[in-house]
Amino acid sequence: MGDPETDDVSDALSDEDLPFNELPIEVQWARLPKHPPSRRWWLSKLLIIALFLSPIAAAGVGLIPILDPETGWRLFHLGSPKTIVAVPGTERELQEEIAKGVRDVEERTRAEQEALAKAASDPNNPQSAEDIARQLEGVSDLVGTPGQEGAVDGTTTPTPEELAALAEEGALDQPIEPDPLRPAPLPGLDEEGSFGRIPRIADDGTTPFDAYKRPFERVEGQPYVAIIVTGIGLNSTRTKAAIEDLPLNISLALSPYANNLQQVAADARAMGHEIFLQLPMEPIDFPLSDPGPRALLTSLPEGENLVRLEWLLARFPGYAGVVSYLGSKFGSLDSAIRPVIEFVDRTGLMYVEGTNSGSVSLGAQLASNADSPNAVGNIMIDEIPSRRQIDARLNDLVELAKSNGVAIGIAQSYPVTIQRLRNWSARLARQGVQLAPVSALAKLQVTPQSADEAEAARRDAALAEERAQKDAAPSDTGDGESETIEN
Repeated sequence: MGDPETDDVSDALSDEDLPFNELPIEVQWARLPKHPPSRRWWLSKLLIIALFLSPIAAAGVGLIPILDPETGWRLFHLGSPKTIVAVPGTERELQEEIAKGVRDVEERTRAEQEALAKAASDPNNPQSAEDIARQLEGVSDLVGTPGQEGAVDGTTTPTPEELAALAEEGALDQPIEPDPLRPAPLPGLDEEGSFGRIPRIADDGTTPFDAYKRPFERVEGQPYVAIIVTGIGLNSTRTKAAIEDLPLNISLALSPYANNLQQVAADARAMGHEIFLQLPMEPIDFPLSDPGPRALLTSLPEGENLVRLEWLLARFPGYAGVVSYLGSKFGSLDSAIRPVIEFVDRTGLMYVEGTNSGSVSLGAQLASNADSPNAVGNIMIDEIPSRRQIDARLNDLVELAKSNGVAIGIAQSYPVTIQRLRNWSARLARQGVQLAPVSALAKLQVTPQSADEAEAARRDAALAEERAQKDAAPSDTGDGESETIEN
């Protein structure tokens, strides 16, 4: 039993005798004055919530350009002036802009051709050479005004009689006759890979390059130009035009992201074009310029890049080689590009440097040292996809071929590009230069290095890469995780 006096004191104390801060919580809450929430109360709560969420929102907005470069570009450039120059990561918008820009030209050209055909079929209204030259305004834009000096190529402009002869010969609008290549794949030239059949060298030593290239005989002392058109398969209309309207000696590079790739490859070879596979690689401004899913990245280990390479090589059969796409950063690092070139060499394919640098790349040099077929794209034909700029770049390509013996142009499958290439090729022989497939110019641009030179170059590249990593180390500490995000 307790002390009676203590029990009496406890009974005598009540909540009224205790200080407020010593009361139970529920009692304190009950005694607090109750006021309806005021506007100031609500604003204070909203401010607390906004301050809490603002770092998360800022981080989310900052990650948009990394996770989705196209949306990021739209977000940060909304309302900016429109441009006709290609913006990395906005291929769809660029296609629409080009299609809109050339629609009037195509309609005008079609109307002129219909008028010419109608007039030519009228026996009561024979046309003179001058009439034909005047109606072929699309050709005049390329060759200059009839009767004047100083054509685009620096030679005398064709006379009206020459333009009339071209029209009569059908060089301008006659359909190109197919010259089919053998259907692919050929027996013994592929093997099972991780994602499907990939190329390999046959047991008798035949390589996919030898089997799938377009036959062509070079003549000693003759200058040659070659054109490889990229992005084939991404747009069905442009793909059909490239296959059917371009000369057969123009090579086609198929995008690995196109639909129905096997049918596109079969159609191109059935027409007579040799085909290549585009290899998407990391550019210097990645992720602003996104090469696409499963692209080869410098942030990935060698094994992961080789797995991605196998996936790319298994997309379709029948290609004579691969063309690097973007890749200004990936192709300049020895540790990144060397395993890829070694893998391509083991499969017997040609390597074409397509980054449009115009100079000998590390990848092309490694392929040359391994005695693999290789080539370097010298000039980007339609970096600015206008008729005048395309004609100027084609003229530069011809002059380079006359100077060096060979020159290779890289082009995209824009409608205006296909139109200008068709007209340009019809009069190329007048300039003393012949059009050849890219495969016919293999091993003509890059001189192989000796073993000592190759080893010295490898050591220099390794040292340069190590220095670059050390220079970049302090700036990588804060955003290392974002750099490893894979597209």
